[in-house]
Amino acid sequence: MITKETNMKKLKSMMIMLAILQTFNGLSGLAGGFGLINDPSGVALAMKLEWLQSTPFQSYLIPGLVLFTLNGIGNIIGLVLSLKKHPRSGQYAGLFGAVMMIWIIAQVSWLGYLSFLQPLYFSTGLLQLVMGIALDRAHKKNYTAVS
Repeated sequence: MITKETNMKKLKSMMIMLAILQTFNGLSGLAGGFGLINDPSGVALAMKLEWLQSTPFQSYLIPGLVLFTLNGIGNIIGLVLSLKKHPRSGQYAGLFGAVMMIWIIAQVSWLGYLSFLQPLYFSTGLLQLVMGIALDRAHKKNYTAVS
């Protein structure tokens, strides 16, 4: 028999794992985005401008801004909401997990497979999406009193 206490422990563990994912995805987005904004040629991050030939971009500036803002700042805001146990934290986590997946799908569609980082970040986005949905469902079942 599953008790409320067992559910609370599982929820707390999931929230810790979600916070770790949001921290990883957020800090990676901030660092990568800043790197591309700071050097739109991509050279500093071992990227080539030729990779952008089949994309709508002439440099890495716009992708850097998107990466910094959506995957970086978005995940950090989601992390803060998760840490504060905001009732919509699961929705934000799921949203930015989906954004991460869309980012990687667009990247692979335009540039092709370039690095193990693409499936890694797709996976972290997927995990974040799934955990965000689960957390949102738990919040809707009134399990918000996790400490």
